[in-house]
Amino acid sequence: MGTNGKVGMETPPLDSGQSQELASLAERLNESLRVSGASSAEQAFGLGCTIGLTPILVILLVLFIFKVINLILAFILLGLAILAMIGIAMLVAQQARQNGMKRAYRTGVEAEINQYLAQSSLTRPQFDFLVSKLLPEEAPLQAFLSLKEQA
Repeated sequence: MGTNGKVGMETPPLDSGQSQELASLAERLNESLRVSGASSAEQAFGLGCTIGLTPILVILLVLFIFKVINLILAFILLGLAILAMIGIAMLVAQQARQNGMKRAYRTGVEAEINQYLAQSSLTRPQFDFLVSKLLPEEAPLQAFLSLKEQA
């Protein structure tokens, strides 16, 4: 029927049941990736803040006890150090999110896609094209579909 405009590949027409099944699968796989990424990011952020706060407090306490800094300066430095620690923890959490989604894709999502393709008349490029039209552009699954199209 229609072509995707990239390779001139024909996508087979889907009836409403097949379209519904594909949309349901895409949503479920996308949600699986989102949850895995969020879980990894939350763990990394929490761990980063916990590990980062301890040395900050110890250093400031030692500096305050030995009268290197006064109480006001200690609170100012604590605030700045916490802001820096949160920024670093956010960067680590973003990387953990990406790694968590990649791990979830490799261990489960890709197998489900392959199983669906074995049961349907679609090829992987056709599947990628159809699912990319169903999901919002910022959906986690889109990143894995676009990687397949570029390869």
